[in-house]
Amino acid sequence: MGAPRGYERSVTDPAIVFVGESRPGSRLVVNFGVFSGREATEAEIYRLAQSLLTELDSVEIVSAQRFEFTSDVEATVHQVFVELPAAAEGREAQLVGIVESWAEDSIGERHTIKP
Repeated sequence: MGAPRGYERSVTDPAIVFVGESRPGSRLVVNFGVFSGREATEAEIYRLAQSLLTELDSVEIVSAQRFEFTSDVEATVHQVFVELPAAAEGREAQLVGIVESWAEDSIGERHTIKP
């Protein structure tokens, strides 16, 4: 068991969004749960899709929980994956900016809500 190739196992300063590998192209990985302490809502995922559709013809977004276990540690992390179409090749940096803005807005939105 272990982290998929391209994911650093011992992260000391995690990035909110990074480019990962997928088949056949690349994907943007959002460490949403690390920064928010929760899963992304369906409405937030739809808002991300709308932001990306201003730059792309189509987009696939996966919202997932990752579970990792050792004999000493258990970890659950919520991540959002943006599977990039072949047409996005070479534009990853631009798209990371869009996804980072979405993540920061979504995470910040909940921190300002008063019960």
